[in-house]
Amino acid sequence: MSFGLLKHFKDQKKRFDGNTDAKFVAHVVLGSDLGSVLKLIDLRKNHPGESVRLITPRIINKKLLIENYQFGVSQMRSQDAVSEIYKSHFDAKIFPQKLLPQFYKDGRFHDFSGRAKSMDLLKGEHFFLDKGYRLDISSLFTKEDWENLDAIINEYIDIKIVEGIDKTEVKDLVEKGEWLLTFKDFQKISCENLYSSLSPKKLLGFMKNKEKLTPDVIDFCTSTNIQAALSLTWLMKKEYSSEERTMFIPQSMTHEWGHFIVEFENTPEGQLCHGLFLIHDEEPQTEDLAQKIKLMKRVLERVFPDFENNIYKEYIRFDDEMFISDVKDALIEQIGFDYPTLKFLGQAAPMKPEFAHEKFLARVLLS
Repeated sequence: MSFGLLKHFKDQKKRFDGNTDAKFVAHVVLGSDLGSVLKLIDLRKNHPGESVRLITPRIINKKLLIENYQFGVSQMRSQDAVSEIYKSHFDAKIFPQKLLPQFYKDGRFHDFSGRAKSMDLLKGEHFFLDKGYRLDISSLFTKEDWENLDAIINEYIDIKIVEGIDKTEVKDLVEKGEWLLTFKDFQKISCENLYSSLSPKKLLGFMKNKEKLTPDVIDFCTSTNIQAALSLTWLMKKEYSSEERTMFIPQSMTHEWGHFIVEFENTPEGQLCHGLFLIHDEEPQTEDLAQKIKLMKRVLERVFPDFENNIYKEYIRFDDEMFISDVKDALIEQIGFDYPTLKFLGQAAPMKPEFAHEKFLARVLLS
């Protein structure tokens, strides 16, 4: 970077630092997941457009929501949760798998309840031992909202990278600025209500003056468990399996590397193969992920002959916070008393006591 350009950015930063004015928005939603989009749709029903903003570091659109939540291995595994989801999403289309999961060993698939024993399941894999439920994401929206979803998101979205969040004292009875958000582009937004679909750990990382936060907020945000994962979906040229079930295929028969979790789905466009592997490295490198994808294809090639040659199209999704668990719902209730204008969405959303054990996509839709 040239000296002149560097000086330009420094001068610009000084100018913004000297300007303490922040744009006021009554409702700010932080996040780029399904939970944040559903909250946006809910808020726009009762609040004027200029009072609601969706802050996200990346583009969100209908296509990405489909690829992130309709593609991939099933992330709902609870009949009780599905029954409850229908009470708030009346038109939801959720389809259960017909068969229980199996694992691959010695050249064939086995039931987990049988005499054969699987390789050890690594942390996070036990969740997929129940039947999965596949979601038609469009059914969560009204027909009009779904048809116009990209236009709706574009109307409210601000693509910004958060630098810090401050809890502020309200000094204006009209523009009740409870939270001050600063961004990498030196702009600021003040809001009354902050809805976060970020992981609690990431939200806490943005918080300034942490010593002023209550112990409950610190405990809640630091205690949640974050699991990175890589999800793949392939559109196949031929059908490999007509069974609606989850399959556990060992990454290695000699090393305890965990499993590739695989499902097949028949669609009007052709058969889809969904694959997932959980990542246990704290900071996975790009080349390591690429090698793991290659390994997955080789392993599937041994189980399903000529697999790679029959891949027509490939979708890859990496998320360093794909699964959030160990949410302390009791603490959320107390945080609600201490900070009534701070709301958690998505996988960290509060649950009724009878659903406190639910997690992942089920928790997103139950909130």
